[in-house]
Amino acid sequence: MIDLEIFIGTDQPATCPKCGSRTEILKEEINYQHHKCKIENCNFEFILEFEEEDEK
Repeated sequence: MIDLEIFIGTDQPATCPKCGSRTEILKEEINYQHHKCKIENCNFEFILEFEEEDEK
């Protein structure tokens, strides 16, 4: 598997950390998403991780 950079996700839609464009979700699991930039000249791929919410 390719080593991808990891970023922390928020409640906002993901954008490419390199160019700021919208991304496509390639794979989605409970605590992470694999994203790819939709801009053909960029095509940057990255992992977006989500922190588990503390139960109160």
